[in-house]
Amino acid sequence: MHRFYTEPKNVHEKSLAVIGDEAKHMKNVLRMQADDTFIAFDGSGIDYTCRILHVGTQIDAQILSKNHNEAESNIKVTLYQAYPKSAKMEEIVQKAVELGSFRVVPFISQRCVKRPEDSSRLRRVAMAAVKQCGRSVLPHVDDVLKFEDALFLMKKHEKLIVCWEEERDTTLKSALLCEAQDIGVVIGPEGGLEAAEVDQMREAGGVSVTLGPRIMRTETAGIAVMAAIFYEKGQMKL
Repeated sequence: MHRFYTEPKNVHEKSLAVIGDEAKHMKNVLRMQADDTFIAFDGSGIDYTCRILHVGTQIDAQILSKNHNEAESNIKVTLYQAYPKSAKMEEIVQKAVELGSFRVVPFISQRCVKRPEDSSRLRRVAMAAVKQCGRSVLPHVDDVLKFEDALFLMKKHEKLIVCWEEERDTTLKSALLCEAQDIGVVIGPEGGLEAAEVDQMREAGGVSVTLGPRIMRTETAGIAVMAAIFYEKGQMKL
């Protein structure tokens, strides 16, 4: 069944409306008609099974049932991604959302080389990924931040994991031997993080970890780490 996002203000006790681009897609692309059914979500973790009452500039629908969405993780993982080259950031956002990320924070570190693009595109990628993977909470994708501003956010997590190719001793597995439910993950750009940047993140409470003897690409590392975290925390049934 097709899934569509609507803002909370458009949801009422027994009815809801889908507006904007979502409504245009329903009407003009999918050619949905009265009596067709679909699932709506408003970012609250609830899925609304609906029946279309009227198709116009907005879609008016009756709420048939409400169900808690079980696709959401019980832990919050925020990915801090140093801005990569090419169109890699879109792929990173897409995969992070599919895995269950709570938030994605692109930032600029010393060795970043690409000029960041408008983050609205990344938010559209996140929305599409939410609908595709069956989630009902829309992860926040921040505007691209300076390193100092990202560092301020990093300090707020229960656990901050900094993935650094120069680390030799502390493993990801050992860093996850904790009860933290709010975890930040930092991934550097193609050229890696500067030692001074890692020191600042350590001072902010972070722990630098090694991911083993193989050097991963920046678009691979974050996804691999997030998958490992969700598995270790019992959020993936394999």
